Amino acid sequence: MSALNEEILNPDTAPGADAEADEAVDAGKRRLFSRSSLQGESLQREIEEAQAELEATQISPVDIVADFIRQRSMAGTLVTHGTFLLPPYSISEKALDDVMQTVFESEECGDIVVCPGEQERYYYSTQGMSTNYANMCVLVMEKDICKTIAHAVRFECETYPRPYKVAMLTQEPYRFSPEEIEAALAAIDSHPDYADIRPVSSSNDVDYLFSERFMSFGKAYGLCEWLEVEQFQNP
Repeated sequence: MSALNEEILNPDTAPGADAEADEAVDAGKRRLFSRSSLQGESLQREIEEAQAELEATQISPVDIVADFIRQRSMAGTLVTHGTFLLPPYSISEKALDDVMQTVFESEECGDIVVCPGEQERYYYSTQGMSTNYANMCVLVMEKDICKTIAHAVRFECETYPRPYKVAMLTQEPYRFSPEEIEAALAAIDSHPDYADIRPVSSSNDVDYLFSERFMSFGKAYGLCEWLEVEQFQNP
């Protein structure tokens, strides 16, 4: 019988062959497990690096809120506090208070200002809106027409100084109807808080308002007459 046949028929005659085979299998497994372990560690590092990059590029709630306020201010609109409590923001009241506190403490958000109203808190950016315009918008949004008109007239008379053209109340940011203006002026005429607000008209019947806190009737009349008549006669 040949040696090969004997090995096949009598495997016990070659015990060293089995041991060598088992050892080869174990070595192969070790190499496989070692490669798998290294691949797993590499994959985990890649995941952690990707997460770190994502966190670095994510915009914080503070930046989101500040950027939205800036965008709305550039469009001439205030942002109410309640806006951020609703979708798509859905920030809780406590979290929103924390975010706004961070906004006001941040030098990068120094342009963000709160304008408190009687009904809401309003936010705007000084990069896109003046303080006076923001105050006007608050009064308009809270629909206090009499106070809005008085504020506009006093600001105009004190700042420029000149009387305030009534027709301006039909434009932005007011957009009051003629009926609303007429009713408000009637209320202003009889309310003690607005006793300084007086009407004046040019000779061609263009209506103005002025505040006696800042100018006399004579000065108000002279200015509205110049604005509506004389400047066109004497270019």
